Amino acid sequence: MKRSCFTLILVVIGSVALLVLTSLPSEAASFSGRVVDEEGQPVEGLIIALPSFPGDSPLPPGQRVQVRLPRALENIFRPPQPSETDATGAFSIRNIASPSVSELKLFPERNSDYEILSVEIEGIPVYLDQRQQHFGGLKFSIEPDTDITDAEITVRLRMRIRGRVVFEDGTPLRNARVQLGVKRRQIDGRGRGSSSGSATLDADGYFVEYVNQAAYYTVTVTYQGQSAESKELLLEDGQRLDGLVLTIDGEPQAPKPLERRMAPPPHVHDPARFEALRKREREGMWAINPDNRHAYKMIRCNTREAAQTQATAQDAHLATINDAAEQAWLLEVFGKQENYWIGLIKGSEEGKQQWDNGELVTYTNWISPKESAQDSDANPNYIVLVGMIGKWQVVRPDNPLGRLTKRAILEKEDLIIGAPESEDDVEKP
Repeated sequence: MKRSCFTLILVVIGSVALLVLTSLPSEAASFSGRVVDEEGQPVEGLIIALPSFPGDSPLPPGQRVQVRLPRALENIFRPPQPSETDATGAFSIRNIASPSVSELKLFPERNSDYEILSVEIEGIPVYLDQRQQHFGGLKFSIEPDTDITDAEITVRLRMRIRGRVVFEDGTPLRNARVQLGVKRRQIDGRGRGSSSGSATLDADGYFVEYVNQAAYYTVTVTYQGQSAESKELLLEDGQRLDGLVLTIDGEPQAPKPLERRMAPPPHVHDPARFEALRKREREGMWAINPDNRHAYKMIRCNTREAAQTQATAQDAHLATINDAAEQAWLLEVFGKQENYWIGLIKGSEEGKQQWDNGELVTYTNWISPKESAQDSDANPNYIVLVGMIGKWQVVRPDNPLGRLTKRAILEKEDLIIGAPESEDDVEKP
């Protein structure tokens, strides 16, 4: 009885997996247009994102997708890369899986300095209310192989309170974690509200608190038991307050020195070592892969060319990834929240694809089958390892992903034997 039930469960799971595979989006769509402010002027440098999920109709307001794909299928349905607006306000998001339901958002989500007022698609304007704006954005369906062009997104600067926290002598409270409370009283006197939470001040003592309605506001900041409260401030619709100063009693004190604790030395075959490496600040430190004895380092860089220059200066090259195990180790050590330049270039010359160090390409992990096709572009296109999904993407000159990628991974084969680095600059297994 138990065996037959188990067999039935396996059949059901297999059928569901097959159904999911056959119904997953397979046709690519695109969404492009421009972003303007309330006066119709283009807005430059705004990141437009289009998170999406499988389906052919939007969910009811407030409802989220509850279906979770099997682990083996999680990366098949991938969100398209965001797009950054240029000087004319233009943006273009490509390789959108379809059919799908997408949510139009501004990044960084919840912390963008702008908010969407309306979206016009094929001449039909859609206006967003506050609930749509702050709880999920605009949802719409994308049919198979559809190109939405000439969309116009109208945005405005979000209402906010920008304040500064100082001591009695005027010295700013720098880089400190504080408790921030905001009380709200509606202009017509019919309602009140409040919110509170922690905030980190910047190097000059400033904080930013976004609000979403016209009201009277009172701001309170608390630090080490000392509090300061503003007078009641009126913000009308669309206004921003940037001149608030909150003064804390007392004088600035030097931060207490942190206790230095000696961490136990890592063990040669301890699996927990990789978790410890991932949590530590890796930049500037070579890490040795126990499988191939090669050394790797993460660096910061503004461009792929700058990464190559740093690699050459350190007698290294951009990372060569020869199998899935090597890539898994790199992401475990350096983290999956970033994107990294690696040492591969896609060009148009047939049969000449190879790594920066001269090795032939024996393993690939493209973000889509189209990336594996031979590139017809006369210019070489660089490759980025997208850490979040563990896939490779070709970055052409007009792709905003290149401007957003600020890290690279270097590799050396002979760090230990004959290398000039000191022992302090090497993390051994």
